[in-house]
Amino acid sequence: MPMLRPLIGDLRDRAPLMRTTREMAELLTSACESWSLDRPLLARPNAYTRTCVYKDRDFEVLLLNWDAGAASAVHDHGGQHCWMLVLDGQLRVDDYARLDRGERAGIAQIEARDSHLLEAGGLDLRQGRFDLHRVAATKDGPALSLHVYATPLRAFAIYDEAASRCHTVLGTYDEVLHPEIPALH
Repeated sequence: MPMLRPLIGDLRDRAPLMRTTREMAELLTSACESWSLDRPLLARPNAYTRTCVYKDRDFEVLLLNWDAGAASAVHDHGGQHCWMLVLDGQLRVDDYARLDRGERAGIAQIEARDSHLLEAGGLDLRQGRFDLHRVAATKDGPALSLHVYATPLRAFAIYDEAASRCHTVLGTYDEVLHPEIPALH
């Protein structure tokens, strides 16, 4: 993805956690103003796919390709920071609060709080152990989002509100791209 090379180069020069929230928002927004795909992304009906564009020890960059109506489970981010920028389409973000302190493995009481719609250019930040949400493309059409995780997301929890349960899953990719990024001098 040539369009992402400058963003990745900038993040390699100064990792996401070395920046303020405002700096990350400005960087992501400016880097993706003229978004275009140079190749189709893997897609699945009624689901979303996770394509790893870049990964090192400090951060990873993913593109999520959402079919119309596709939704994630309610999830956290394994204590990581995650910046999500909507590149195309619309995503609904449902925020949840964890009511317990996470003291009993597999048990989690959560509650829906807010819901908001992100249009193309909309940005969402997640940080902290219990910063929970569910993301869904609207039924109106597919969506595409850019995610930057600091550091790479290895494991995170998904939650079942009705059963008051949670369990840890490993971060996986549906596709891995290896862009040629020039070395920084």
